[in-house]
Amino acid sequence: MSQLPKFICIGAQRAGTTWLHECLSEHPDVYVPPEKELHFFDRFYDRGISSYQDFFKAEKTGNAKVWGELTPNYYQEDQALERIKAHIPDVKLIYILREPVSRAYSQYQLYKPSQFSEQSFEEVIATQPFVTDLSLQGKHLERTYSLFAKEQVLVLFYDDLSSDPKSTLEKVYSFIDVKSDFIPEHLDKRINRVVLPDLQEKLQKFGLGWLIDLVKASPFSEWVKEFFHKTPKKKQSDPMVSQMQGTFKEDIKLIEKLLDVDLTAWRQD
Repeated sequence: MSQLPKFICIGAQRAGTTWLHECLSEHPDVYVPPEKELHFFDRFYDRGISSYQDFFKAEKTGNAKVWGELTPNYYQEDQALERIKAHIPDVKLIYILREPVSRAYSQYQLYKPSQFSEQSFEEVIATQPFVTDLSLQGKHLERTYSLFAKEQVLVLFYDDLSSDPKSTLEKVYSFIDVKSDFIPEHLDKRINRVVLPDLQEKLQKFGLGWLIDLVKASPFSEWVKEFFHKTPKKKQSDPMVSQMQGTFKEDIKLIEKLLDVDLTAWRQD
């Protein structure tokens, strides 16, 4: 028997969705496909809804009470959200927001060795408008609310996920209606962080990327990640950061209005 998901995490990119996927995959009442980011509603829609349902067959979901997926591109894609609405109108959506400049810079760090090779952060912002658009999370939240009832959308903040992952996860569990006191092994781990981005790029150029993989797989990987992520590389005094904060100022105000929250720290007023 084929089924459709009960919940979908729609974004944002570089906002902890890989961590959430790993935590959810451990919960005994939850099923998520081993492959994160199915991209059905934005890239593979022409394969037909039955191909999507195959990911959630009863023999795969087993004894799980709920099942879902995480594709952190859906929030930016107009057609993706509209298609989700058409096929699963009652689905529960999870949307994690992150301070827009740090989100954009994190994306740059992740793809610098490949997609953004030989480009500075400034050049990427000037030539790759999709990076900026992915950080316009208020615009995309407003569109999400135009399609789905607010009660169907759980909005979380990456800052809270980082400072108090347990409470954040409890909100997710309660939202999808599963046991909320389950503690996964991945609770305090940070997945998909960029370890030593500048050194990583140099090592890969010389065919030594395996050294970074070795660090990531070692028992010391979490310590290394925390140590090198305590101080952001792009400081608040950086002219580029100041310029980008201006770019996102109105969008941040929109988030404040939609959620009735105070994000002054994001706007740097």
